[in-house]
Amino acid sequence: MNGKILCIGTILVATLIVLGSLSPHVYSKEIDNVIVEVNRYYGRKSEPIYTELSYDEAVELKEILIQLNVAIENNDEDAISQYEKTLNEKGIFGSQRQEFFSQNTFSEKMDLNKYSVYPRYLKQKAGDKISNNLCYFNAIGKGGIFFMLAIKFLDAIKAVLNNASSFIEAFVILIALLPLFVLIYLLTHLIPFRILMPVGVVSMQDGRMSSLGLQGFKRVIVDNETYNVNISGFTGLTINFIGSESLAGFLFVSGIAMEVKETSI
Repeated sequence: MNGKILCIGTILVATLIVLGSLSPHVYSKEIDNVIVEVNRYYGRKSEPIYTELSYDEAVELKEILIQLNVAIENNDEDAISQYEKTLNEKGIFGSQRQEFFSQNTFSEKMDLNKYSVYPRYLKQKAGDKISNNLCYFNAIGKGGIFFMLAIKFLDAIKAVLNNASSFIEAFVILIALLPLFVLIYLLTHLIPFRILMPVGVVSMQDGRMSSLGLQGFKRVIVDNETYNVNISGFTGLTINFIGSESLAGFLFVSGIAMEVKETSI
């Protein structure tokens, strides 16, 4: 049965990644253009900002975000400042200027050293590569984000599948419930619902994630697999690409989380 659930879970996650490229703007016939979607989660309603770029412009933006992530991890203040300036000049953040800072800056601002006594009291599974508390979280690569309502529905699906008597029965149940899951997933990505992300999951297929917090610095390299991270109390920024087949699903996440935890969904 565990193998069955793993198989079904893989199907669900794969479906989720595909859906990650969906939005009200997905159905553009300009297949050579790419829509860049920016979301801010800062304790109040944040409407997505959509910017249409040519394919070449999107490729350039992707490379800048990759290099920005490297600069953040390497604490290269000059590079961060330059990439920040370039990104703001591109106008993808709207009228509000976006700032980025290094992991060193985060550590200094939060004065993490004075909390060094607490990690011994924090629960951590052996082999857990990313879990952290009160941390600066960054993720970049091919993946997607989904939110509390979708997570709750996934939990309900898993409970039903656990009671299935065979793989065929589980598969039939999945097919029957999948349209409802798609509807819920889309609803959680519409503006009225996309207000905060108290609990969400970053699901990465290919890329890297890092966290710096009370449990130190952690990094995960994801290569042609699915790695899921539960983030709670997130305050920050997400950028994802929609449109071109080769760029759709590219995701950049940067912000502060109360808790980051490896999860199997």
